[in-house]
Amino acid sequence: MARAFASSSVSLSGTGMPPAWAGKWFWVAVALLALAGALIDDSYARHILILCFLWAIVAASWDLVIGYAGIMNYGQLVFFAFGAYVSGFLAAKLGVTPLVAMAIAAAATGLIGLLVGLPCLRLRGEYVALFTFAVHLAMPPLIQQGRDLGLGGNTGLLGIPPVNLFGYVIGPLDKLGWFYLTLAVAAVSIYLIYFVLLRSRLGHAFVALRDSEGFARTLGVDDFKYKLLAFAISAVFAGLAGALYAHYTTVVTPKILGNEFFLMAMVMLAIGGMGRFPGVLIGAFLVIIGNELLRGFDTYRLIVLGAAVVVTVLLLPNGLVSLAERMGWGKRAGTQVGST
Repeated sequence: MARAFASSSVSLSGTGMPPAWAGKWFWVAVALLALAGALIDDSYARHILILCFLWAIVAASWDLVIGYAGIMNYGQLVFFAFGAYVSGFLAAKLGVTPLVAMAIAAAATGLIGLLVGLPCLRLRGEYVALFTFAVHLAMPPLIQQGRDLGLGGNTGLLGIPPVNLFGYVIGPLDKLGWFYLTLAVAAVSIYLIYFVLLRSRLGHAFVALRDSEGFARTLGVDDFKYKLLAFAISAVFAGLAGALYAHYTTVVTPKILGNEFFLMAMVMLAIGGMGRFPGVLIGAFLVIIGNELLRGFDTYRLIVLGAAVVVTVLLLPNGLVSLAERMGWGKRAGTQVGST
């Protein structure tokens, strides 16, 4: 059965996985962003791009579990928050070196992903969505109850130290340093997700389970193992993004699990297009930049974002990335994808 699955993996190449040649263009885009960081002499613009890089990691990790593994997980921000709090607590309260704290936070978040994934394996479809969203709703009260443990409650975890990169301290005001650090982590993380993991046998197993779980089982795909791995791997990347966010802002509050952050993340996926590289990455940049541009219209900001989702869903059900397919580019490039 395993041989049959391996031999069938070629047929999965048209299911949203980026082609090998796209990896070269990805690094070209990263190089252009690195050049832009040196040319842009505005700390606010760099701050916005730093947020874009951080949320691109979250969006890519969420895309892995929803768009490619087909698991309706609505608790991804729990992993983001958990990574932020663990890294912040270790560094601020226990004096752990920030780089070590971030590594521990990412690993610990992966274990939480396994714990959240275990009960989900007994559920299907919308029940997985309900369970994971319930976990999301339960997280803020737990954080508030952890005030005596040093989590800060509603006030938040304060005084998180900056990253010390081999003797070079990247403080919160060092936007250029944070620009290159978050760009590097985001680039490596996204490359590992889309061009290493998804193009491996593991990625083919995710897509096979998403498209036809019954057929995938006949090919020897263990749905229990692979779905659990999807939860754990996506949690590791989301936790890493959260840890970076904590050391960048130097404070973490339960607000990162609020409705605004959750809706923004969902808009990234809906506008960009799940399971269609580079859909959610485009969505992350558009939403973060658009949200900042609308900052002066705070009352109407979320209304505009919601309207953007409605228009996108009506005109482009598969996200902005499907524009390429409508223009015939996807067929010429051999990257036309199936529905997710």
